[in-house]
This record gives sequence, C-alpha cells and structure tokens, in this order.
Amino acid sequence: MNEKLDVIGKDLSEVKEDLVGIKETQEDHTRRLEALAGDTEQLLMDVRGIRDKEGMAHSRNKKEIDEIKKHIGLPLMSDIPE
Repeated sequence: MNEKLDVIGKDLSEVKEDLVGIKETQEDHTRRLEALAGDTEQLLMDVRGIRDKEGMAHSRNKKEIDEIKKHIGLPLMSDIPE
C-alpha cells in the first residue's frame, strides 16, 4: 500500500510541476496579448479611417463622372450590382 501511495505522490508532484510551467506560459501569453491589444485597436481605427476616406473619394468621383455622362448624354450606372 505504501508503494502505491509513493507512486501516486510522485505522479502528483510531476503533475504539479507541469501545471506550474503551464501557468507561467499562460501568464506570458496573457502579457503578450495585452501588449498587442492596443496596437490592434489602433490598426482597426486606421483601417476604418482609410475605408471612410476612400468611400468619400469614390462618392465624389462617381458624382463627377455622372455629371459628365449626363452632359454628354451617356447612361448612368448604379453602384449597386444587379
């Protein structure tokens, strides 16, 4: 019986050591993710700004093209695909 308890105790010690390593790895990953979160948010804001800017330029260009087409009698095309 003591031999079985010794084996179980040894196995439990190994599991505890593994858990310490896993916890350290998890904490390291958490720190890295938290550090990247700010950069990621800034990138998203930049991309949204670029998208909005490009959308406004597209609208302005489309309006100018439509005015030219009307002036020379060409048909206008919708932005919405059919």
